[in-house]
Amino acid sequence: MYRTVIFDLDGTILNTIDDLTEAANWVCRKNGWPEHTPEECKAMIGHGIGNFVEKFSPEGFRSPLLVVNTLSQFSQYYGAHNMDKTAPYDGIPELLGRLKDAGVQLAVYSNKADEFSRAIVERYFPGVFTLVRGKVEGVPVKPDPAGIHGVMKELGADPAETLFVGDSNVDIRTGHNAGTKTCGVSWGYRPRTSLEEAGAEFMADTVAELETVILEDKPCC
Repeated sequence: MYRTVIFDLDGTILNTIDDLTEAANWVCRKNGWPEHTPEECKAMIGHGIGNFVEKFSPEGFRSPLLVVNTLSQFSQYYGAHNMDKTAPYDGIPELLGRLKDAGVQLAVYSNKADEFSRAIVERYFPGVFTLVRGKVEGVPVKPDPAGIHGVMKELGADPAETLFVGDSNVDIRTGHNAGTKTCGVSWGYRPRTSLEEAGAEFMADTVAELETVILEDKPCC
């Protein structure tokens, strides 16, 4: 059994794509830009909100100064609407409850802005996680290991007894860079193949399979 499990947020424990897409498209409509589908937005997510904003902006509007302005617009809308359609994936709340009852220390580490991460997690999983950390000023985003190293230090977690769970190749690389084993989940925003190619030690296609990985430390597929 892993003593500590750190979860990615978007596409791993929460399906946030509809709210992210609507916020992006609100900005696009405001500026007269082409809008994007949820599938297109899925491919843009994973490297932080600033990177997402840059990617959904037209090519001629991606200078650092313009992205700062667009990011402000996005944050204004998303801050007010980030829980309109967002919901936990089926079975995740129950899984987290069982893991906590089993004595597993639970945390969230996301590239989403820290204030958004904390508010969303508290709304959907109140009192479940020991620590929730998003993107904070001065700490590089995933896959740089600095943030997750900080999380493990604050938790007193041993990397050898810690599992990082995520839905993208960025998450897998983050765990490896931080010295943890990783489990990719296939229900999120990236194809299963990208997680396997990144070298995930474990893969879970269902919540039950993820529970087996965490509690028994063995592959289930």
